[in-house]
Amino acid sequence: MVRRGIQYLLVIVAFMVAGSVFSSAQSFVTLPELSTKRLLNNLQVIVAPTPYLDESMAIGLVVRYGSAFDGATKGGVAHFLSRMFLKATVDKTSSDIKEELAYLGATLDVACDWDGFRFVLRGNSASFERALLLLYQVVCEARFTEEDVSAVKREILEDLQQAPDPRTNIYGQFEKLLFKGTTYGRPHRGIPEIVSTITSGDLRYFYRKHFSPGDASLVVVGKVPPEQLLQKATRIWGLWIRKDRIPFTFAPAREPAEDIHLIEDDPGSAAVQFILGNFSPQRSNPVFGNVILSARILQERLRKSLPTSLLTVGLEGRRMPGAFYIQGQAAAEEAVDQILKIQDALAEIKKVPVSAQELADAQNRIIEEFNSELKTTDGLCRIMLDSELFRLGSNYASSFPNRIRDCNTDAVMQASRDYFLPGKKILILRGSVNTLLPELERLGEFKRLLP
Repeated sequence: MVRRGIQYLLVIVAFMVAGSVFSSAQSFVTLPELSTKRLLNNLQVIVAPTPYLDESMAIGLVVRYGSAFDGATKGGVAHFLSRMFLKATVDKTSSDIKEELAYLGATLDVACDWDGFRFVLRGNSASFERALLLLYQVVCEARFTEEDVSAVKREILEDLQQAPDPRTNIYGQFEKLLFKGTTYGRPHRGIPEIVSTITSGDLRYFYRKHFSPGDASLVVVGKVPPEQLLQKATRIWGLWIRKDRIPFTFAPAREPAEDIHLIEDDPGSAAVQFILGNFSPQRSNPVFGNVILSARILQERLRKSLPTSLLTVGLEGRRMPGAFYIQGQAAAEEAVDQILKIQDALAEIKKVPVSAQELADAQNRIIEEFNSELKTTDGLCRIMLDSELFRLGSNYASSFPNRIRDCNTDAVMQASRDYFLPGKKILILRGSVNTLLPELERLGEFKRLLP
């Protein structure tokens, strides 16, 4: 599922709501009327009152600088920083923060991916002012002591030194090749040799340079009075000092000049791990919804034709082009046949119109999943944060279901042609070379990949 970055495994996320009602074939969902305010420090504050969701509340903050902004020789700093935020503030220790969360009956998650940081505090709507203040202290008054930095560094190094599972390992190799030479072409969490050199000064530098209200949005979802909440948010969050904006000027990765076929020998394994793919569109690209629908149809076809392959059709949405890929596992003697069937399915969806029933089933499932995200304050908050991060527009919620409904068989074919391995591809296998060797030539010429 999610490598939460921003990875979409056929899950529809990232939209904003604006006082409307939309429906799928299965359900009707009422969306709250939003109240917004841009503070003098340029922080965007958005309130979504949801009295129909009882007393639950979610307060989210998104900051639009993530691991893509790590220094060239400091990969992993942003991830490291994300694990420091609950350690200390100007006047609170880690224990104080835990006690305050317990008093509020709240939880607070911090996550970082390539494109940004997300903070989500879940609690009770009655305590919104105190929750706003606590989140402000955690984010804007964070302190990074040498003791805490050393402890978190040990934890990260221990995590990095653990051998990844085969699926995670082969996906990492795929990403490294796909995004080679770009900011995405390095491990999001860093590597031990670099993480071990990260200092408290590196963390403070990233924090002071990139954490700015001008490139952040605060979202509050719950049974809250919008006017009063905006007043409280202005008083508390208006103290956050604005920094200079840093432009997003990274160069996107280029398509490989030729097909890349690699195999890593795993002589003791009776199974084969495989992954093939290329690029997906940017999350803000209007055709992203069409590609999601096409990928869902492809996923269902592959599930029916290859029920034992543990297949995942993955589609990542990022600020730059992400990855479209198909990943699976098969018995060694069946792997080549299964990969050929996947390639046949990719070719077919580009040439033969999908049936009306296939299209309708996929549309209904996607819209139902979309609607289900609206039924909790947490789900609505996270979706609004993604919408803010990718600047999808205030009409995204009302337009997205219609876009899915309007996507016809021709649009499915076009999206498939444009993004389902339209040119050169990357194909990586991990399994017993001796077992696979007699069949490999059916897929093309392979080079050995060193572990």
